[in-house]
Amino acid sequence: MDLLKGEIQKNGFLYKLYKKGEKAYMYEQSDPREDAFHAYEVFKIRIDKPKEIFGIQLPEREKFPGNEDFGKWAWSCNQLDRALIKFELIETGKIDEE
Repeated sequence: MDLLKGEIQKNGFLYKLYKKGEKAYMYEQSDPREDAFHAYEVFKIRIDKPKEIFGIQLPEREKFPGNEDFGKWAWSCNQLDRALIKFELIETGKIDEE
């Protein structure tokens, strides 16, 4: 299975892994063009099943959330303490699965 990387670039932002648990990830979001912090993104670990797209085999992989996933299984927090609380809620199962 392909795991999420420690650094991910998406939508013009740089995401650096801050913390990983058994059920959740937490990344720090920044804008590399401005060298400015923006937020923490906290999300449940989701696995995409293996599939074939246009003749290309994609392995099972951990999924980084898309814009449509926020508020469902991913959250953005602009304060570290709030992000850590959300992370712990996911880890302890106090945020139910969809």
